[in-house]
Order: sequence, then C-alpha cells, then structure tokens
Amino acid sequence: MKDIMVYDEAHYFDVGTSETPDIELGGVITELTESSNPTEQEKQYIHQKSKITKTTGYSNEFPITMDMVKGDKVFENFYEKFYLRKTGNDLNIDHYIVNLWENETEANTYKARKITQTVSITECNGAAGDQKQITGSLKGGDFVYGTFNTSTKTFTPNV
Repeated sequence: MKDIMVYDEAHYFDVGTSETPDIELGGVITELTESSNPTEQEKQYIHQKSKITKTTGYSNEFPITMDMVKGDKVFENFYEKFYLRKTGNDLNIDHYIVNLWENETEANTYKARKITQTVSITECNGAAGDQKQITGSLKGGDFVYGTFNTSTKTFTPNV
C-alpha cells in the first residue's frame, strides 16, 4: 500500500497553438480541486416510498489558485486570458491529468486523461507583503482516456 500524494498527480497544459503545441507542466499552481458536479435526475413512482436518483451527466470543474510568477508559461497564458478579458474559444485549453502512480509498461508513460476546458480566472489578488495570486476555475469538457509520456509530453488516447 502507498499513500497517493498531491504531487503524484501531474497537470500539464497546452499553452501553444493548434499549429505549434507547447505542453507545459502547471508549475506554480498552489491549489487545484477536481469536482465532477454530477447532473442528477430524481424520479419517484407511485409504488415507491423513496425517490430514485440517476446521474445523467457531469459538469466538470477544477477550481484553481496560482502564484503569479513571471516566466511560468501556464501562469502567463491564464493571466493573459484574464487581463485581456478574452471570450469564447480563446479561453479553451487542453488539460492533461497524469497519474504518476500508475506507470504503464513503457518508460515515463503513465495512465492519463485529457480534457479541453474553459479557463475562467475570476480574481487577481494578494495582501500587502504577499505574492499576488490568480484564482478561478477550469470548466467543462469530456475526458479522453489514455497515456501520457512525461519525457516527450505526448498523449496517446486509448483505442
């Protein structure tokens, strides 16, 4: 048995363009929580005392807090979206969630998920004498399951 620590899950983001991908490790993230936010439907038939709950979908959301560090490509990408008040597809980013505790047969290759999400940075804050931070959420998207090679920074979907 092994405790799985926060650092055993790596979060990579494609901060490049569709023509020139640039997949970077989210290095200055201080907090990131995965919330599935299930969509549920309740139904009760006349012969039942209790309702039945069915999950009909998910509204994936990852609340995030990042330190503001000049030179970190992921921070700079997220901050630019906030600063320029971008909208629509300009807010999308490919997010790779890599389970570093689940190594596949190939070296440096791990079980992973890819999800295209909307970056929604809502605050830029900091108290006197503290480092500034940005906070918000990565929202939406469906997962593609596969593997991620941390050396080549490539995602291979399951067949």
